[in-house]
Amino acid sequence: MNLSTAAASGIIFRLGCEKSYIDMVHLYKNRLQTYAQKRNLGLPIYSCEINGPSHARCFKSRVKIDDKTYETLDSFTTLKEAEHAAAKVAFESLSPDETQEDEGLYKSLLQELAQKEGFPVPVYDTAKSGPFHIPTFVSTVDIGGKPFQGQKARTKKEAEMNAAKAAYSSFPERKESNGTCHFDFSFSSLC
Repeated sequence: MNLSTAAASGIIFRLGCEKSYIDMVHLYKNRLQTYAQKRNLGLPIYSCEINGPSHARCFKSRVKIDDKTYETLDSFTTLKEAEHAAAKVAFESLSPDETQEDEGLYKSLLQELAQKEGFPVPVYDTAKSGPFHIPTFVSTVDIGGKPFQGQKARTKKEAEMNAAKAAYSSFPERKESNGTCHFDFSFSSLC
């Protein structure tokens, strides 16, 4: 996989392990759990394999759902990333028709991001316009004192999801020298 292909698929390479960061927009653990609950299956069970010296641990994960085990071939720098990768393998195998990006996750991601950064819960303001029989909704979400407007939508729920996506997508990720990431709410360029 070349670097541009990796960037396009949301994968970033770091030193130490082959693939270490998966774009959290996917939240495959949540999607897999929802899939299992909707089909009255047992909840996914995760297990992991830890490799490498104590200062540079790499994790491989597997998940068991409906008496089938799915595992990652790659190593990751955190257990969380490895479990999401295993969940992605399982989810895409079990539900190939549902693997398109779930826009509804952006509200959850934005709320999680706000909580991690110490901001209040995002507040949505939705305006309705147009004729009664075909209304149009536009939502704005305020996070960290900055408003973000989403694209027009046919429903209030869809408009709020669009606003959350606009806000979440606007926060550039910044890498620190220690390899951790955080979001830069000042909108400065990437480090």
